[in-house]
Amino acid sequence: MKRILLDLAACFALALVLVATAKSAPLAPGAPALSTTAVSSPYVVLVWSELGMHCLDGKDYSVFAVLPPFNTIHAQLVKRGEPPQMVVTGINLTYEAIPDTSGSTNTYSAPNKTNFWDYVSALFHVTPVANIGLFGTPVQSVTPHAMTYNAALGYWEAVGIPTIPYDDAMRRNPYPMARIVARNSAGTLLAASTVVLAVSDEMNCAACHKSGADAYAKPAAGWVNDADPARDVKFNILRKHDDRWAISAAMMSALAAKGYLYQASLYQTAKAGMPVLCDACHLSNALPGTGIAGVRPLTQDMHTLHGKQIYLKTGQTLDQATSPFNSCYLCHPGLQTKCERGAMNPTACMNCHGNLSTVGAATRTGWMTLPQCQMCHNSGLRYPTAFVSGSTWRTTTDTRFATQPNAPVAGVSLYRFSRTGHGNLYCSTCHGSQHAEYPTSQANDNVYSSNLQGYTGKITECFVCHTAVPVTPNGGPHGMHTLGQGWVSAHGDYVDTNSALSCAYCHGANYSGWYLAVTSTARTFRTETGTVTFAAGHRVSCYDCHNGPGGGGA
Repeated sequence: MKRILLDLAACFALALVLVATAKSAPLAPGAPALSTTAVSSPYVVLVWSELGMHCLDGKDYSVFAVLPPFNTIHAQLVKRGEPPQMVVTGINLTYEAIPDTSGSTNTYSAPNKTNFWDYVSALFHVTPVANIGLFGTPVQSVTPHAMTYNAALGYWEAVGIPTIPYDDAMRRNPYPMARIVARNSAGTLLAASTVVLAVSDEMNCAACHKSGADAYAKPAAGWVNDADPARDVKFNILRKHDDRWAISAAMMSALAAKGYLYQASLYQTAKAGMPVLCDACHLSNALPGTGIAGVRPLTQDMHTLHGKQIYLKTGQTLDQATSPFNSCYLCHPGLQTKCERGAMNPTACMNCHGNLSTVGAATRTGWMTLPQCQMCHNSGLRYPTAFVSGSTWRTTTDTRFATQPNAPVAGVSLYRFSRTGHGNLYCSTCHGSQHAEYPTSQANDNVYSSNLQGYTGKITECFVCHTAVPVTPNGGPHGMHTLGQGWVSAHGDYVDTNSALSCAYCHGANYSGWYLAVTSTARTFRTETGTVTFAAGHRVSCYDCHNGPGGGGA
């Protein structure tokens, strides 16, 4: 008798996705696209943000700048079929602002949300007009703006959208929404989807550096006590910087060669009306081409210095700072934003990145030396930490859930640049961006997968891109079998030929169900012994329909 193995939903985390709102008529600019839609369009638009959260300085750039407003989004367009085909010619992709799930809309950044454009020339030596980013990319608005195709990386992109985390009613919202629309050269709508332009100004420097906040952070010359709270914090930081580090004549000469006419005192530089760009001295891979010789990179300095201060302030040892709320969230966004909002949210930041001193180690390169998926996901297991001991990351030869090697450059393996090998799609198309893996705690994020497959969570449904679900034992995402009645009916022959050992990776060593075999939604299948229904969250087992992997009806 054929043995019927059932739904292996979680093994299809990288299945292709279907757009939600494909119709023949154009979308009205600004209209919401939040409803669940049927699988009807012959095209699929796949959308993701480069990062789960972008950070920026906030409303004020008159004193210094660490990070400018700079959101980046990507998209791929697929024509459904057998097999689905990537479409890169004869089309145009645009992005536009839409209301989010609460009705909040963010359609501009200047003039009243930030003074960034008043100081952009002095800081970055470019002169974009208001609401245009450093690379010439407009802020999301009711007017659709064009994306460009990056042939080298195989996706459409809008790089450096200057999004600010305040909506048009001036309410703080770190999760504004946009819509990506694909049209052919005649202007006919092909597909559309939603994306969240996650952005936060909650770099919580004020916790220590506002006047009177913390004795450890008090400048030798005393608190500045500026009437403007945002400027007060930044002036105190520069005054404290002057206490610790002198700007040498050689450094000033190197800065001048780059067009930065700073004084030996950064505090006095800013007081004189010249805002300071931290990356002018400190190398940052977030802003390539920055830094000068003899000055440590920004990531290294920020984490090694502030790690010690945070431990001192909170009375912790290095090993005790195990929660983002008493370490990472004191600077990163944050206690309000809670940017680590994805499916891995129960895992503390340190379990993947290490403590603050580890992150700032000289052996690490900011934005490049990062944890990889296979450090926790390998051998059919899910580890609670990426580390095997101390600051040593786990290694494995199991590549099933691994990031792509040498992406984006040799020796670096980053999730956000990793492609699946399944249709040449990026991992983020189905899993979401890092720190925002589906399903997330934010309703706006979850609109994407709900529209595509009818429920929240990582994209698991083959039908969203396939017109007919293939029946294959290893042709699905991650080299797994495909999902559907076809495989349920056909898998017995495969088990007879290959043995049940190949099923243990996901169904468990004893075939009684495992976390990789959890159903993502309620499912019903026909079997030789009748109809079987599983609730969402069920761990599929050989014993659900058989007397174990040896066969026989239940």
